[in-house]
Amino acid sequence: MIPARSLVEEASRSLRIDPAPVLAELDKLSEEASGLDLLERLEATLALWGAVESVWLRLAARIDLARIYYEALGDWSKAFKPVGIERRLSWQALRLLRARYLQARDGRVGETPDMMVRRVVSYVSLPEYRYGRHDEVWREFYHLISGLRFLPNSPTLMNSGTRYPQLAACFVVPLRDDIDSILDAVRVSAWVFKSGAGAGYDFSPLRPRGAPISGTGGRSSGPVSFMRLFDTAADVLREGGKRRAAMMGILQDWHPDIMEFVESKCGGEGRLESFNISVGAHDGLFTLEKWPLIDPHKCPDAVTAEDPLKVAAECGQVGWIDTGKLLDRVAECAWASGDPGVVFLDEINRHNPTPSLGRIHATNPCGETPLLDWEACNLGSINLGRYVDPDKGIVRWEELARDVELAVRFLDDVIEVSWYPDKRIREAVLRTRKVGLGVMGWADMLALLGIPYDSPDAVFFADKLMEFIEYHARRASNLLSVERGPYPAFPTSIHRQGRFNFEPQRPANTLYSQDEISQEVRRLVDDRPEPDWDILRREMREGTRNATVTTIAPTGSISIIAGVSSSIEPFFALVYLRRSTIGTWIEVNPHLRQWLEENGMLNRETLLEIARHGGGIRWAPWAPNDLKKGLPTALEINWKYHVLIQAAFQRWTDNAVSKTINMPSNTTPQEIRQAIITAWKLGCKGVTIYRDKSRKEQVLQGGEELERALKTIPRPTRIRDKHIYTWLRISDQDIMLVHEEYSGGCPTCDI
Repeated sequence: MIPARSLVEEASRSLRIDPAPVLAELDKLSEEASGLDLLERLEATLALWGAVESVWLRLAARIDLARIYYEALGDWSKAFKPVGIERRLSWQALRLLRARYLQARDGRVGETPDMMVRRVVSYVSLPEYRYGRHDEVWREFYHLISGLRFLPNSPTLMNSGTRYPQLAACFVVPLRDDIDSILDAVRVSAWVFKSGAGAGYDFSPLRPRGAPISGTGGRSSGPVSFMRLFDTAADVLREGGKRRAAMMGILQDWHPDIMEFVESKCGGEGRLESFNISVGAHDGLFTLEKWPLIDPHKCPDAVTAEDPLKVAAECGQVGWIDTGKLLDRVAECAWASGDPGVVFLDEINRHNPTPSLGRIHATNPCGETPLLDWEACNLGSINLGRYVDPDKGIVRWEELARDVELAVRFLDDVIEVSWYPDKRIREAVLRTRKVGLGVMGWADMLALLGIPYDSPDAVFFADKLMEFIEYHARRASNLLSVERGPYPAFPTSIHRQGRFNFEPQRPANTLYSQDEISQEVRRLVDDRPEPDWDILRREMREGTRNATVTTIAPTGSISIIAGVSSSIEPFFALVYLRRSTIGTWIEVNPHLRQWLEENGMLNRETLLEIARHGGGIRWAPWAPNDLKKGLPTALEINWKYHVLIQAAFQRWTDNAVSKTINMPSNTTPQEIRQAIITAWKLGCKGVTIYRDKSRKEQVLQGGEELERALKTIPRPTRIRDKHIYTWLRISDQDIMLVHEEYSGGCPTCDI
């Protein structure tokens, strides 16, 4: 048993904190708990205190790190002189690492956070021996991750150097219209879920409900019924896993069961819990008044056809659907439940780097990586907040360029050392070597630079920032090709022809006007080394290592580890309640905390007042205009700016962008329909819309005073849905309440 009192005393001394109030609280808590439970209760209390005095959060983190050291090494003393990544991890990050990422031994934590980084780097850097650069690159990888400047996707952190080193985040598993294919897909998916990854499927090849089945005389139950089979498998397998299984189910707009699919999660409870669903939409859905319905069993070419109208003319259709009515129903169901999203298949395939290998018709679970059959997504994200000098108000562009190129090298090495659950996956991955470098901390970067998220400045800056990242990511891939050779499918790719993935682009003037951009933001961009696309294009035609290099993923869990906002999302709320199995505490945005502290306003009353107003400050008479503009929350931002930011990043992104278009609860289905069409027009590859309070389980009736709610230890609950923020009703007011592992970003994406 850990001697709690000694641990608290040593942890306090290491931070030069007077231990007296903590020891007094420990004595009080010891009347109700002991051992690890006692320390858990103490940490929850320190988190409560930490709302107004951040020193207590640092102490909670130091205590938790000491517990990890004690379990892993039998000695906590080294925890008081943390090394590497441990110097930067918050208490919340440490709790997440303990729950999911740190390797276990005999039911106990078996490694420290620094040991985890060394395990990951040592395994991923193994290919560097082949090129004579191992020791140098090992150090570079170690400092890149330890500095929280870059983190790979979760399976890479979890599984590197283990018995099953499956390092990819997600896969596309194809289906055919026969029972053997379907069960084979379930088998492969089981291994995917076991490794902490997710999968995407296009269910369009399956014959519609009521179609005859030869040999049995029966009738098909349709694609939606088979989706439930996959949902059940995911539900069973995630019980023993480290995180929830996530899936994307797509049905193309010409399928006879498209309306049943659209309505499959339309306000229903407990249906397809592990699935995000999206309509696979063609341009014709937005440009024509009617669209053909095609039986894929009779016309299998429809699944990968560039022009469904041509298939209908040559093979025949079973009917027609009114496109306006279908879009209306999509919008109504998204209004009711957040599903379905829409994937724009023609836009995706205009940017398919290897069209000779086939047409893309499915994506990963959050939609940011369109993939060919059996391909996988190997992802990682740069932490943008690390490249801002807030004192000088500048971006450290050279450091960003260096780390982007190093991160692409890391992801290419991931492909080499990853284990794949099926030989077809391995063959597909090695054929195109797709990687996806994305970003997190975009909202933090804007806050540090004083740029409002919902402004033309932010859209312009997003455009120029992502151009810079894409340039250096592709440059790194070209250099790797010189060293290691191009990807095998390169000779018949668009790259060999001299075309970048992001071409053709929507013009920048469809997103912002140059006249609206401030001189301050222009100067920020003018400071960057100017990309030379002509030289890069010539180099790429000679060879490039990866068919794709950039992806904007949700970054839920890794953004908690990094301590920043998720992906390119705005802050969802600046003040809210966070609940775990050990208690509930007030979470405060660090940028708001700093301002409140500097102005003598950091107290419980102010924080709870903000929480009762939805977590934002644009209502607050005491907040200056620059603070209100600089720290908007997701629901304070007009949906058009959500779409514009997504489109700006998409202009330069090889794959796609996962982003939630958040809308307030009083949004109408017509506005959601308009947002879908706007996203399509602006060149997005897909869109996910979430209307606040659209799920019945979202509002929790507290039935108790707030102080009591904060001090109550919640019962352990199984989070079944991927949506993990709710509203706790205290008297007649709602306060945002989130699960411990909610990152503050995409509410409908798996983390």
